[in-house]
Amino acid sequence: MFLQPRQVAEALEARAKYGAEITPLGGGTDIVVVLNRQSTGPRHFLDLSRLENYAAIRRENGCYVAGGGATFAQLGRLEVKALSQAAMTVGGAAIRNAGTIAGNLGTASPAGDGCVALLAIDADIELSHATRGRRVIPIHEYFTGFRRTALVADELITAVRFPADWRTAWYKIGKRGSINISIVCCAIGMSPRGNVRIAFGCVAPTVMRARQAEAIIAKDGLADASIEAAAQSAMKEVAPIDDHRSSASYRRAMCGVLTRRLLRELRQDAPRAAGRAE
Repeated sequence: MFLQPRQVAEALEARAKYGAEITPLGGGTDIVVVLNRQSTGPRHFLDLSRLENYAAIRRENGCYVAGGGATFAQLGRLEVKALSQAAMTVGGAAIRNAGTIAGNLGTASPAGDGCVALLAIDADIELSHATRGRRVIPIHEYFTGFRRTALVADELITAVRFPADWRTAWYKIGKRGSINISIVCCAIGMSPRGNVRIAFGCVAPTVMRARQAEAIIAKDGLADASIEAAAQSAMKEVAPIDDHRSSASYRRAMCGVLTRRLLRELRQDAPRAAGRAE
């Protein structure tokens, strides 16, 4: 079965009817890999690529609101540094033109570059159902385990909302730059009021925040000593593993390096704005 609705309401009805039996399909950049590697896989698909306004991005009350079908190419043009840089490191141009933010969130890979950037700017995820309506949850509540999320099998990700005015920084370590999955990636966001978020990918079962490191910066600001303390804390908070891409010890060390680097970058970008959290 291959359904190709044109309206979001139709897609929600199909999702409510078939639930886990049908797989939402945006750009297909993740699911095609699964199908190529496995002899068994999803058999029924709900193609979301032709939904009206599903890929639209708008400004609203100081925030961006991106439809679930917004592509990485679109996100790469936004004036949110960490998200735009993360988006532009996702594969080549063909992947960026096809891959969607809802697909990245739906896959919920701990190596999801877009997920890390969104976690660093306190994004909100809009989940919709045909009859129950819409619910919005903060991104830090969305990831519940390895490739597990708060998304129910009969819902769709219809939008992502995130601030347009946060100062952000991003860096990804990979063997071949944007072609490869991250070895470790980090995004840091700071609100105009000084609230800070330090997010990592590839160092835990899910993308994660280094909350103790955040608390150090919130309390003591961006002085050299507090940046170093935050870097040391981040290395202790992560839980990386050894795999074919890298060792746990290297990933842990790089979390400290990236925390230092990106916090200093934020300080340099706007030294007078580097205040404390409320």
